[in-house]
Amino acid sequence: MTPEQRIILVNREKERALHYLAQADEMLTLGHWDLAANRQYYACFHAVQALFVSKGISGQTHKGMINQFSLHFVKSGLVSMEQGSFLSRLMQLRQKADYNCYYDITEAEVKDMSVPAHEFVDTILNLIN
Repeated sequence: MTPEQRIILVNREKERALHYLAQADEMLTLGHWDLAANRQYYACFHAVQALFVSKGISGQTHKGMINQFSLHFVKSGLVSMEQGSFLSRLMQLRQKADYNCYYDITEAEVKDMSVPAHEFVDTILNLIN
C-alpha cells in the first residue's frame, strides 16, 4: 500500500466511524436498542481499523482486532484499560443484539454505552492525528 493509499483508507475508516456513531445516536432517539448497539460497536470498530491502518497493524477477525488493540495500545498505555475493556463489552453487547434471539437489548444497556462510545472514538481518532 502506498502512503497515499494508506491516507485515503485511514480517512475512509474515520469517516465511517463518525457516520456510524451518528447512526447510533439516531437509533437511540428512535428506541431501536439493538441497532444502536450495533452502530456503536461498528463506530468503535472502524475507528480502531483507521488506527490499525495508520500504524500498519492487522486484525483478521473481530476477536483478533480486540487482541491486537489490547497488545499494541492498551498494554503500552496509549489507551486506558477501561477503554480496552469497554471495546470488549461493546463487542459482546453487539453480538447479543445481532445473534441472540433470546436476549433483548435494554434501553439502559445501550444508553450506558453511548457516552463511552463517543469518548472511545474521540480517543482513537486523536491517536491517529
